[in-house]
Amino acid sequence: MVFLVLGVFLVSVAIQARQIRLDIYDQQARFFIYEAEEVVTIFNSRQSTDDTSFKDRLAVLSNFLNADILVIDANGNKLYEGNTCEIQSTLFDQSDFQKKVLGGSNVVFAGKVNGFNQDVFLAAVPMVKDGKTTGAVVICSPLTSISQHINSMLLITLSGALLGIALATVISVFISRKLVRPLVKMEENVQHIAAGEFGREIHVESEDEVGRLASSFNSMSKQLGQKIQAIGQLSKQRQELLSDVSHELRTPLTVIKGYSEAILDGLVHSEEQQKLYLQNISDESARLKRLVDDWLELQTMDTDKAFVNMEYVVLNKLVSVSVERLKPLAADKGINIDILVPENTITVWGHIDRLKQVLTNLLDNALNHSGGKVIVELGVKDAQAYIAIKDDGPGIPPEELDNIWERFYKVDKSRSRRGTGTGLGLSIVKQIVEKHGGKVSADSRLGLGSIFTVYLPLAE
Repeated sequence: MVFLVLGVFLVSVAIQARQIRLDIYDQQARFFIYEAEEVVTIFNSRQSTDDTSFKDRLAVLSNFLNADILVIDANGNKLYEGNTCEIQSTLFDQSDFQKKVLGGSNVVFAGKVNGFNQDVFLAAVPMVKDGKTTGAVVICSPLTSISQHINSMLLITLSGALLGIALATVISVFISRKLVRPLVKMEENVQHIAAGEFGREIHVESEDEVGRLASSFNSMSKQLGQKIQAIGQLSKQRQELLSDVSHELRTPLTVIKGYSEAILDGLVHSEEQQKLYLQNISDESARLKRLVDDWLELQTMDTDKAFVNMEYVVLNKLVSVSVERLKPLAADKGINIDILVPENTITVWGHIDRLKQVLTNLLDNALNHSGGKVIVELGVKDAQAYIAIKDDGPGIPPEELDNIWERFYKVDKSRSRRGTGTGLGLSIVKQIVEKHGGKVSADSRLGLGSIFTVYLPLAE
């Protein structure tokens, strides 16, 4: 902190010193230019080049200004010269100087000039008569006198700054104990908030400015925590909805494409089978439309409203229909699907389309990882209906079983026959099953396949 204050102080002094120097130079330049213009007026109104009164007036002005006056014609010849700065006519030989002055511009310079023994400050103005530049008037003064004035001003500024710092330091000693403690607490809490711990508060010990600041901080922290949480939940819901719908659109499109290609390729020989295929295409098209409609409707709704249309669902029929719809895809992959459904009816209370999504996603996952056989089993266990989908694929490593339900999580693509999944299917399954009050589990052994089991409460 001390070094920071010292650094700020030095930077401030440097800026002020530069500004003081510029202001004094600017003031001196304007003064010299004004007096040089007066010399031009006097020179143009003189009677002759040997006018004694003209030279006397310039001598008086030179003493008054404590500066040297040089009058030069357009060829660089001296028309008048004092001796304060020992100005030589060679100054006019410098191309930049000559070009600017004869071009009608004023010239101001501070520093070294060729042929001079000391630093000078000079101002030059062109002499214009009858619209023509006939020469120049230069007023020159040693830079020493101006530098002394600048140094005195800097000394005053520095002294004032040091005095101000000293007074501020003395005052801060008396109030630091009262201010530092709550401010340090604020700093600690700000760091915790930056790390994601929103809603932290500070104990308010006073009602002064610091106490009110602490109260405002507590209010801000609480509101920030609430808003961050609300924004996070809303963002999560929107992202989940977008991800889920995008994934769900793929399966009905795949089914429609599969049945359509089967019909177009002439693989359907009987009229009854063709009607079945067309009916499946129609059903999936309707489902696809419902998904799109749901997406448009749920833009402004809570995702829980997607489960309002609940009804009694006979799992025996649902499982059989879902398997039949995917059998053509399984046949294309050379995979055989066996189904084990009991004769007694198993009924649950649920959303038929969402439960169909569960079965479709799990079956699609099994087909993608199967080595050639998939078994779907429906039954009742511990007063719950269960649907188990088994495959004989390469299996899932034990360390990855807990992660497969996370969104966008993918097991190594080398264990997938297609490797094109989005990593959302199992997450969608878990969400839908939990919305129905059930649960889903996975069991797998490397080289022996995997079993995904959905448990749902039986309907009363």
